[in-house]
Amino acid sequence: MVNRELHSCIICGYYDEEFLPWGLDGEFPLYEICPCCGAESGYEDFTLESTIHYRDKWIKSTKFNADKKYKKQLVNYIEYLK
Repeated sequence: MVNRELHSCIICGYYDEEFLPWGLDGEFPLYEICPCCGAESGYEDFTLESTIHYRDKWIKSTKFNADKKYKKQLVNYIEYLK
């Protein structure tokens, strides 16, 4: 079974089984760029404060607000983490 958390962007909730922003152990960033929101793992999501900042920036972006699927993606990710 795939660990969805390891394969998801912490900022926007983008999920892909080939995407491993924080590696297989979830401890060390691979500095991958999210193909959805453009956040760089290990930089934009390194601390809680930076995650909140860049998630807020993503939510206010034109791309996020252009399609309802992005809001659903983020809500689904947050629900998954609960």
